[in-house]
Amino acid sequence: MSELPESSLEQKREWRLAGVIFFGLFALLLLYATFLILWPFMTAILLGAIVVILTFGLFKRVRARLKGSSNRAALVMLLGITLIIVIPALVLSMLLVQQANVVFQKLQSGEAQAMVQRINLTQHLQWIKRFAPSFDPATLSPQQLLLPAIRQVPGWVARHGGVLVGGLASVVLGFALMLLSMFFFYVEGESILVQLSVLSPMPKRYDEEFRARFGDVIEATFRGQLFTGLAQGIMTGVGLAITGVPGAVFWGAVASLLSLIPMVGAAAVWVPASVYLVLAASMGERPWWQAIVLILWGVLPVSLIDNIVRPWAMKGKAQLPAIPLLFAVLGGMQAFGFVGLVIGPLVFSLLAAVIDIYQRSFSTQASAVISESPQ
Repeated sequence: MSELPESSLEQKREWRLAGVIFFGLFALLLLYATFLILWPFMTAILLGAIVVILTFGLFKRVRARLKGSSNRAALVMLLGITLIIVIPALVLSMLLVQQANVVFQKLQSGEAQAMVQRINLTQHLQWIKRFAPSFDPATLSPQQLLLPAIRQVPGWVARHGGVLVGGLASVVLGFALMLLSMFFFYVEGESILVQLSVLSPMPKRYDEEFRARFGDVIEATFRGQLFTGLAQGIMTGVGLAITGVPGAVFWGAVASLLSLIPMVGAAAVWVPASVYLVLAASMGERPWWQAIVLILWGVLPVSLIDNIVRPWAMKGKAQLPAIPLLFAVLGGMQAFGFVGLVIGPLVFSLLAAVIDIYQRSFSTQASAVISESPQ
């Protein structure tokens, strides 16, 4: 059999390289187009994947009970998760609407306006004029600051009612898309992991390490947020109950949910309650100790308890130091929205895993080179 000329072999190698480059560029173009298509639904997809990772062990037990039927087991899991999420959300929403109606009726009745008019801060701020003669204490009076806002509340509700309804419809649609994503990941998740292992160019032990780190970070972040939210909600409810704020149990539950939002948290509940107690105490309707106790309670136990509960809840799992974790959560939420609570720490933890793997590989290669070098 005659051999090909050297020029033909060189041309064949060139075309092979050109084909690889073309295939790579074409694949990148398709991946980018796929990313653009899925980006509007990325939050629902990521939330679905996170919930599946957290509950996949339970899914496998349900599937074993159903004689290996992945489809039926996935439907059972979706039904159970829907009931667990939807029923408490509906109850909490109805209670929030009820509380909002009470507040709205009080604003409409003029009770709030009369309360504001009874607050006289002008006399208490006269001392500031000693240091700033041009300062007018009347500009900070509640009559000028709060009454206009109170009078505009009904109009604001009327103007933004459609936006609230549209937001509710968006939440329902997002939840439905999350359920569809969960069904797909329950049924196809194991095969997806197998395919990723086949496509991965890394050694198998590193694939396993990344998979374990991925699951550990998601579980640790979920546990940390869950237990921290529960602890802050319970502490907030206890503080409200001690100081006699109405609906302490309900507002404690609200604080648990709000604690999932960094830089807001349970303070969105106990700060307004403290302001209410201060105003009531200044008019002689409540004792001052209630306002002081609630402020100290919010600043100390409620705000600091996460520094105790979060490390305990994440113990034994992959976790980041406090400052990188803060940047990971805040940056993740800014980049990905609510789901960034998990994505941010996950990215930082995987980066730490990449650096660790590189250090181990480099140190191993360096040791091998040193041992093989002539003495």
